[in-house]
Amino acid sequence: MDDLQVTLEELVSLVREELYIREDSLAQQFRIRHLNKGKNDSTVTDLQGLTWLLQLLENPSALPENINKVLNFKSQTDSVRIIADELLTAHKRLIEIHERKNYLLISIRAKSEQLSAQVSYFVGDLQKKVTRQRQDVASFVSNGENWIIGISVFLLLGLSRLYLYSQRMTKDLEAVTHEMEQLSLGRVDSQKPVTHRNDEIGTLVDAFEVFRRDALRRIEVTAELSEQKRLLETIFDNMNDGLSVFSEKGTLVAWNSGYQKLFDLSDDDLQVGMLLEDVQFLINRGQHKNLNIENQQVYMEEINVSRHLRFQSFERHFDSGKIVEFRSKPMPEGGFVTLYTDLTERKSVESQLHQAQKMEMLGQLTGGVAHDFNNLLAAIMGNLQMLSDSRPQTKDQARYIDRALVVSEKSSNLVQRLLSFSRRQQLFPVSIAIDDLIEGMLDLVEYSVGNNIQVAHHLHCPDVFSLIDPSQLENALLNLALNSASAMPKGGQLTFSTKLCVLPDSDIPAVRIRVEDTGEGIPEDVLSRIFEPFFTTKPVGKGSGLGLSMIYGFVKQSGGEIVVTSELGKWTRVCLFLPKQLTFEEVPKQSIDSLIAPILLPECSSIWLVEDDEEVNRVMREQLEKMGFFVQSFDRAETVFNALKKSIIPDAIVSDVNLAGTINGVELAHIIKKDNGRTLGFNGPVLLMSGLPQEKLKQNYHLDKSDLFISKPFTIKDLERIFQMSK
Repeated sequence: MDDLQVTLEELVSLVREELYIREDSLAQQFRIRHLNKGKNDSTVTDLQGLTWLLQLLENPSALPENINKVLNFKSQTDSVRIIADELLTAHKRLIEIHERKNYLLISIRAKSEQLSAQVSYFVGDLQKKVTRQRQDVASFVSNGENWIIGISVFLLLGLSRLYLYSQRMTKDLEAVTHEMEQLSLGRVDSQKPVTHRNDEIGTLVDAFEVFRRDALRRIEVTAELSEQKRLLETIFDNMNDGLSVFSEKGTLVAWNSGYQKLFDLSDDDLQVGMLLEDVQFLINRGQHKNLNIENQQVYMEEINVSRHLRFQSFERHFDSGKIVEFRSKPMPEGGFVTLYTDLTERKSVESQLHQAQKMEMLGQLTGGVAHDFNNLLAAIMGNLQMLSDSRPQTKDQARYIDRALVVSEKSSNLVQRLLSFSRRQQLFPVSIAIDDLIEGMLDLVEYSVGNNIQVAHHLHCPDVFSLIDPSQLENALLNLALNSASAMPKGGQLTFSTKLCVLPDSDIPAVRIRVEDTGEGIPEDVLSRIFEPFFTTKPVGKGSGLGLSMIYGFVKQSGGEIVVTSELGKWTRVCLFLPKQLTFEEVPKQSIDSLIAPILLPECSSIWLVEDDEEVNRVMREQLEKMGFFVQSFDRAETVFNALKKSIIPDAIVSDVNLAGTINGVELAHIIKKDNGRTLGFNGPVLLMSGLPQEKLKQNYHLDKSDLFISKPFTIKDLERIFQMSK
């Protein structure tokens, strides 16, 4: 038993020493990873590598010394030599510990069996002695049976106790041996043997518990590492993005299925150990260009060098339209990992959003310019009309005035085109059959495009109605036809077609009008700008650049969409998507002339003019005075209310919407209408005017349908039609 205790204590000591050595190996790993990378001339041949693998099977204990001799670590740097010496010393010690542990375990088992044999021998010898004593006692039976019986009982009790003690000791040793065997077989459900002994067997049980806990911990760590490996492999294989890993030497280490799918690679195309150049040859198929975040071209030779040292990111744009983002990051142990993301769909959405934002910004800009320009035109046209009616005039003066009026009228039309692009023009929608409208204007189209262009139509929407402004649609289609004719100077075919569908990216029923030509097509860089106001590829003086922008604004304002596609040198298609009218309702046709009924005023009537623009105020005042009215001017609504409180009542009020004060013209009209002459004493007509579109006035100023309104610029004839003298 003493020998067994000494052996167990030595075994525990060796296990602790082994743990300390393995903990030291973790520190050696940290030192190895932080060694400076330098030049290494050592070369391991294939034969030498195979020899080492053979020694790993036949004589693993001698393998480190052999590697040390071949690689000659002693001739390396001090850091490498010291680490190599320490690792070799640790390896030798671990070999000695391993051999000593095997010997001690065999010794423990042998001594346990020897102890059991000695106990059995002791019991057998004792039994023999008892037998001899029985024979001796038998001779004295006659002398005293009581003594014999007493001695026999005493001996039986002692024998029983000794037997029970031997059985308990044997049972405890068998339990420890059984649990050791179970643990050696890798069964993690082994338990600490239940025993309450303070002898050597109790010490053996405590030592076994240390072994058991260490073994179970190792098994748990192994299981956790396996689970993490499985999880990482699952994530690696199921990533939407492609991923590849290259070693420090530029060879392929790993990749996922997303990488193969992104570059259309089969399982046979890629192999572990392929050079970076060979892999890039496979993924570089197809015309492409590599651009960085500033859209500057980058070169793969520079990228391949830099991606080993620092993070690299660029985009590959294929001519097919596919865009792939590359993001490479170096790994601590050398090499790099690259993530590949397909940006084709996202870039397309971003481009559409950018285009929509640009068109919205241009719409706001042109709407604001149109408003200010309308005020200027109102003053210019008013003064020109006053000058035209003045006498005497020379023929040259009359001609100059007429020319200026014509230019002013063209400027007014230009403003309307700007308002059309900004979707703020006034439309007069009616229920119109699309096919009938197109068929009715084909003669005009054929006449406009010329004899060398064939005009065809494929109309498939009979009795399909849409609530739109027919004149605007006719102008849009005629404008598209003229653009197509310009693209076919040598002749070609122009086709109009209709089809039932839904609006793009929605489920709203719609009618698609397609205008297709066989002309020169539109370059890609021009296609993205065709709806911009004043953008044109025609020579100076041949086009204003407002045709397509006007069509764009009209379609958008009508609740539709417009899509233009083209193939350079072959064709161009313009598709107008207009909402289909689900239920037919006859909408009375409106015009500007029918919006305001004539206002009858007595002779020498008084009209108050509320206008903060001095030039517009001056010319309108002269126009109204020329018509025979007495005019009093104001620049803000507050002064109008002050004047009304003094019982000065006019016959009518003409007010601009935007005024200098805090009260706008619409509020002025609504306050007067609501008062109905009770407080202010005035319940006559209030005519509102503005250079802003009527729709915007409804949204921002709450203009009502019942409000009298006229858009700037207008002529004196418009005023004469509205304000008429009663006879």
